[in-house]
Amino acid sequence: MKKIVLLITVALCGCVRLADGPRHTPADAAFQQIADEYLKGYLAWRPQTGTALGFHEYDGKITDFSRASIFAEVARLRAIDNRLDKFDAASLSKRGFYDYRILRNAIKREIFGFEEIKGHTENPMTYAGVLDVNIYIKRNFGPLAGRVRSITAILEQAPGIMAAAKANLSESLPRPQIETAIEQANGGADFLQKDLVEALASFKDEALMARFRAANTRAIEELRGYAAYLKETKLPRASERYALGRDRYVKLLEYGEMVSLPPEQLLRIGMEELQRTQKIFEETAKQIDSRKRRSRSSRTFRKTIRRLKA
Repeated sequence: MKKIVLLITVALCGCVRLADGPRHTPADAAFQQIADEYLKGYLAWRPQTGTALGFHEYDGKITDFSRASIFAEVARLRAIDNRLDKFDAASLSKRGFYDYRILRNAIKREIFGFEEIKGHTENPMTYAGVLDVNIYIKRNFGPLAGRVRSITAILEQAPGIMAAAKANLSESLPRPQIETAIEQANGGADFLQKDLVEALASFKDEALMARFRAANTRAIEELRGYAAYLKETKLPRASERYALGRDRYVKLLEYGEMVSLPPEQLLRIGMEELQRTQKIFEETAKQIDSRKRRSRSSRTFRKTIRRLKA
């Protein structure tokens, strides 16, 4: 694996960077080995993230959302977290220790997403956006034929993804997540039905396009069916329990942002910054409005002079 990488966390789309450069202690090399192992497994379970980062060995692949696969990924995360817990971080260089802290928090953030946020069982949006293949259209990173094959391979997994969603999701789900997932699923179907087809209209490989059209039609049906399933089955049983709560929010800040300040203090800081920014906007708006008045006055004066001269 490359030494300079991005580790993308699931719930907040944050990232950390493992530093490249000379290793100052033997411990740095040992830590880098663990980090590379973590990243390899991370991207293997999240291949669409790999493609987004430019690792095209993951093209055309999609996450296995079966319960067994989810349990295995959590177990992998915990195993690496335990190894890092026993690692002699004090023997790392200053730069290595910084990377160590970032990686540990990234892993804890992943575990938190699985076990506390429970995105795969409590949030239907987890599955509504899985069939997003726009990266293969908006990025010209290879021949179109190869990208069409990747798109088709992903779309062919639609039945399995939606089956896993129905098997994994809890009986009662938070209403905001259900409503948003319905919009996401229908929006995804609209994209596949119109935008994606239009983007590939000039592609002339009929054999490959026939396979694509079949996969695309089925994927559209699956997304529409998922939206209907949520609306008819989950929405009537929806709950209003969607807030993380203070304790979990504290953990989210600690793992995701490495922030240890109490939420109350963060809120106070945020409100002070909001008021400061609002004051800047108000002052700027007054200046803009004043200029407009001067401009209008100037135009009115010129028109009056022209009339007098006439």
